[in-house]
Order: sequence, then C-alpha cells, then structure tokens
Amino acid sequence: MIYKLFNEPTLGTMRQILYNRGIKTKEDQDKWINASFWSDLNSPFAFGKKKVAEIMQVMAHAMYCNIPLTVVVDADADGFTSAAIFLNYMYDLYSYKFSKEEIIPNLKYILHDGKQHGLEDTVEKLLEDEKTKFIIIPDAGTNDVEQMQRLIDADKFILCMDHHESDNWLDTDQSIIINNQICDYPNKDLSGAGVTWQICKAFDLFFNFDYANQYLDLAALGNLSDMMDYRSIETKAIIDMGLQNIKNPFFYYMCEKNKFSIDKMGGINYMSMAFYVTPFINAIVRSGTMEEKDLIFKSMLKFYAFDKIESGKRGHKGELVPRVEEAVRIAANVKARQTKLQDAAMDLLEQRIQSERLTENGIIVCCCEPGEVEKNLAGLVANKIQAKYQHPCLVLTRSKGKDDKEYFYRGSARNYSMSEIEDMRQLCENTGDVEYAQGHSSAFGISIPESKLDDFIQKTNAVYSEAAQEPVYWVDFEWFNKDIDPQKILMIAQNKSTWGQGLPEPYIAIKDIPLTSVQLLSPDKHPTLKIHLSNGVDIMKFKSSQEEFEQFTRPNMYLTAVCRCSRNEWNGNVTAQLIIEDFYINEKWVF
Repeated sequence: MIYKLFNEPTLGTMRQILYNRGIKTKEDQDKWINASFWSDLNSPFAFGKKKVAEIMQVMAHAMYCNIPLTVVVDADADGFTSAAIFLNYMYDLYSYKFSKEEIIPNLKYILHDGKQHGLEDTVEKLLEDEKTKFIIIPDAGTNDVEQMQRLIDADKFILCMDHHESDNWLDTDQSIIINNQICDYPNKDLSGAGVTWQICKAFDLFFNFDYANQYLDLAALGNLSDMMDYRSIETKAIIDMGLQNIKNPFFYYMCEKNKFSIDKMGGINYMSMAFYVTPFINAIVRSGTMEEKDLIFKSMLKFYAFDKIESGKRGHKGELVPRVEEAVRIAANVKARQTKLQDAAMDLLEQRIQSERLTENGIIVCCCEPGEVEKNLAGLVANKIQAKYQHPCLVLTRSKGKDDKEYFYRGSARNYSMSEIEDMRQLCENTGDVEYAQGHSSAFGISIPESKLDDFIQKTNAVYSEAAQEPVYWVDFEWFNKDIDPQKILMIAQNKSTWGQGLPEPYIAIKDIPLTSVQLLSPDKHPTLKIHLSNGVDIMKFKSSQEEFEQFTRPNMYLTAVCRCSRNEWNGNVTAQLIIEDFYINEKWVF
C-alpha cells in the first residue's frame, strides 16, 4: 500500500479538501459552495447567437405547424435524458396549438439496438422515413459527417446538440451543430443533456415561455451520469437545482424504489444518483430487449409515462398499471439479469487470468472468442477486473476486419483507478499497435490487430515496469493517534453531497495506531474487525476473517491504514467511524 499526501494541511478541514481538489482560493471556494442556478448559468446564446437564432426559427416553425420530427436516442443515460428533455419540451410547444392526439404521431424517436452511438446504425431508418424532414441528434452526431451528408442530400434538416470533441464536422444550411467543445461556450464540462436543456432554455428566453425548468432534473441526471466535472460552477448549479426538483416520472419512481440505499449515501446527491439510478438506465441500454428499452424511455416522456398498460408481474396478469410503474419493475429485472451475465463472464475470465498468469503483465489483456463475453458488457467486466486485481484491463473479442484478411481484438479498456499512469488511452495509442483507442483517458474502446497483440503487450509491459504496481492512494490528511478528531471525521462524513466527479470522497491516512482493543463482530456471517480508540472513534474493517483477527491481536501490533470517514448512529447516539480501505500492520517494540 502506497499513499501520498496532497498537501501539508494549512486550512480548515473542508477548505483544505477543496484546495486539494483544485479549488484553491477562498473566493473560488465560496463561489463554488454557493453556486446558484439563478446567477451562475451561462447564456445559451454563448453557443453562437446566429446559430441559436436559426434553431429558434426552426423550432418555432415546427411548433406552429406540428412538423414531424425524429429524435435519435443515444445509447446511455446521458443520451436517454437528452432525448427525453427535447421530446418533452417539444410536446409542450406543440401543445400550444394542437391536441395530444395530433401531436404524438409527429414526435418520433429511434432507439439503438445495442450500445451504439450516433448515426452509423440509424441512418438507413431515417432515410426510409420520407415524411420526417426534421432530425434531432442529442448527445451525439458531431463526428458523423458522412451520415449527416446523406440525410441532407435526402432533403432532411439536422439539429445536433452534442458535447463530444471533434476536429471535423459538417457546416451547411441544412444542419446546425451546437457543441460546447467546438465553440466559445465557456463551460466544457456540460454533457449532452446540459447542452440540450440550454437550447430549450434559449427558446424560453426568446419567446418568453417557461417550460425548460421542468426538465432540469433530467439535465442533472444526464450530467452526473456522464460524470461531468462537479467543480464546474455551472454544472454544479444545474445538478444541485435539478436534484432538488425531481419531477420526471421515471427518475422520481427510481428514487423512491431505491430510497433506503440512497439515504445511506446521504440522500439525493451526485454520487447516490450515480450509484442507484444511472446503472439501471445503463443496464437497459446494455442488456435490455428493444421492447424493454422502449418501455423505459417512454416512461421518461410526460405524454406516455402514465398511460395504463398490462402488468407483467407474476400473479397480476390482466391488471393495468401506469407505464412508469411497470418500467421501474422491468429496470430492476434487467439490472439483475445483467448482473448474472456479468458474474458468469467474471467467472470465465478469472479462471483465464489465473491459468494464464495474466497479472504478470502491466495490463491484464483478456482475449475472448465470440460469444464468451457479451459485447455490451465488456466495459463493465473490465471495470470489475481492474478493481479486483488492481491492474488496468482490456476485455477483447476476436473478430474479422472489414476486408476479411486480418483478425482484430476489439472491446473495452478500463484503467486501474489507483494507477500512477492516468492517461491509459494515450499510452495505448503511443504503442503504434492499435487500430484505434477512442473515448476517455481511463475508459475507452480499443481495437488491436491480432498480428500486433504481442508487440502491444511487450511495449505496455515496458512502460508499466517503471510505474508502481501497488495502489497509490492520495490522502487529504495524515493522522497519528493523537490527531484523530471525532468532530473532523463527522464533519467530512456529513458532507456527502459535496462529492462528485473531480471532487472524490476524501481518504485519511492513519499511522502507527496501537492495536490494543480489537473485536471480531459477526464472525460467522459478516466478519468485521472493530478497533476502538480511547477518544470514542471506531476503526472498522469489513470483509475480515478469523485469521486476520488473530494477526491484529498479536502483541505489540500497530496499524497504518487509508480510511474513509463515516458516521454511525445507534439508539440515538452518533459516533465517528473510520472505514479501512487498505492497510498494513507491523510489530513495534517500545522500550
């Protein structure tokens, strides 16, 4: 175990934590803490006044004439929320003049059958629909130049609202691309849902409507699901206000269903939503049938969510229930089904990792034959492997190239979260042996020609041989026994709503703690070590064992550990706890 201290503490507890995460001055910290939806949002016209004005004209024409449109729903939580924002908003606009029965046939959408993105697999369907001339692509599309041009040649108008980086995009009279990465919009940490919501907000401002704020909860969910940087003041303002006003039917019902778990994480906040709402949407995208995907997406739309449909619940045949109620039940079922498939893939790959000694490489490269690991689960499985084996991981499946002359290993890459090497994607690209490595620095898709796989492994082994292979924990404080303050622990534990992307939960290093009062709780079911300190603080080690207990209770043993702060409440008494993440113990003789 290796830990490093961010900085020598010179500030108050929470101020120091914010300083360590890059919010350094008191002025910046106060501004971030007090981020306001009413004063800290950028103008939507910052995307470009001319472009936004053109969109307003197109949307106004659609509103007054009930123009048929089709939304391409991108295959992740940000894509689902982005598309739902736009369709719900357009329903509000169309309702200004038309009835529900007149509107619904003209508000159409296309779902991907897998975890695809953009237009590549949807362009043919869009071309076949001769009636629809208005195509909307939220959270994707900027890079789909060839497919966009085909749609434009078929006399279709395209509105793309995206946040993905690009160095090549279409600029024509028949297309408008709004993307915070390719214009002067100040906030680059806004997801597709945030960009889409801002365009709806622009229409509100332009025509003096007040519809967009109804969908701020979806904008919040999209941003946190795509792990947008919570240090961005605008992003924080949108997330905070959106989570305070959850109105979307599916979102609200999911929070109610998972209330117990959400409350354990401090209530509704960035991280609790990322753990207990986002994964259900992503499970539907990865493992749901087209019928299940359609059910969940419709439950996000105000004009479908409360329609009565037949329940599929066992013993309730023929019973009619609101669509959103059935959607929440199905989402839980699909998540359980995905977990079962994921566990089966883990069993297979763990045997391979052991038998082929794959942990001896810098990157665990799991090479699979078609059908061994479901394509849409490769990223999830790679993530579980990196966490368990403390190595970056690739989960790849062998497939033929386009010309059938060469085989490739294609799949997902996940970096080890505690690795010294932070930009794994760039490292893979730098080998010169990959066909592509596309995505984020620590989570991306990758393709390696079979003929270059051995070279790739050798080159990455050479790089990782120079890096520490042990976990490297960055800690905010290093405390000896005399420094452990229950009030500081409780203060950190009670600030769960502070943590998000870019603002990870703090780790505390405790050093040379004498092990004089150690208990093994629940030894038969959930063995847990409890180390009681004289100041009332308990240090807890979950998933322990009788053998570990015997090690901890040998004479003259001292503990050094990296811990998280926790709050325990029992019979009305609140006590401070430290939860061990990693540790070592050593014997010390004091004379």
